[in-house]
Amino acid sequence: MHSADGTRIGFRRVGSGPPLVMVHGSIATHTDWMGVARLLAKRYTCYAMDRRGRAHSGVGTSPYSIEREYEDVCAVLEAAGPGAFLAGHSFGATCAMGAALLHPVPRLVIYEPPLHTVGHSAPEHRMAYARAIADGDPDTALEIGLSNFTSWSAAAIAAMRATKAWPRLRSLAASWVLELEAVDALPRSFEHYGAIACPTLLLRGGLNLDHPLQDAWRALAQVLPNVRVEMLTGQGHWALREAPEMVARLIADFLAA
Repeated sequence: MHSADGTRIGFRRVGSGPPLVMVHGSIATHTDWMGVARLLAKRYTCYAMDRRGRAHSGVGTSPYSIEREYEDVCAVLEAAGPGAFLAGHSFGATCAMGAALLHPVPRLVIYEPPLHTVGHSAPEHRMAYARAIADGDPDTALEIGLSNFTSWSAAAIAAMRATKAWPRLRSLAASWVLELEAVDALPRSFEHYGAIACPTLLLRGGLNLDHPLQDAWRALAQVLPNVRVEMLTGQGHWALREAPEMVARLIADFLAA
């Protein structure tokens, strides 16, 4: 299927039952959601989409903007059919909220959206990341990004570099530059998100409670009119892959409520 500007948007569909659209975060593809999707497949038809420029989705012919990403999510919601639920992780959660303002959904799940309060995306880190990408050095860029944008330890980054996932991260590293710029350009006030009237599940990691991502969920919890906050005990920002059973249980309970 295609988005409003004609860009091809791909998705992986699994399961049966009411539709649920899933939006992945930065340096990721639809595969980040697949562990959760397979656990939910007996109760929901899960549409794990690839955001533009990734895997099965086209780059698009128009200049990048987060508004195009909102339209992409809306296009998948339309393809999923009436009454589709919506879930987003990280930058995908920011895209999901923007889409929900354009295309109201019956229930919304957001997991730690990075918004302007996130101090670790300070200009000096973003500039260093962008320079490394421009210099053709995605490995250094990822080290900068993972340590400063997601607060990974040096040991965790070294361990990731030794896995088969690292080449996939390298291939997607350049896209992070545009996303950081998009987040920085968003309104400094969260008040407009108050127009999301549907019941919303806001997931947050239980680890690293001093992480700047925590500032965003606290601010959102004050403006979303019908929000339920759930902590992922023992998890940080990556529970989709590290604890899919926990995430699937919380989503299933929320959607069935």
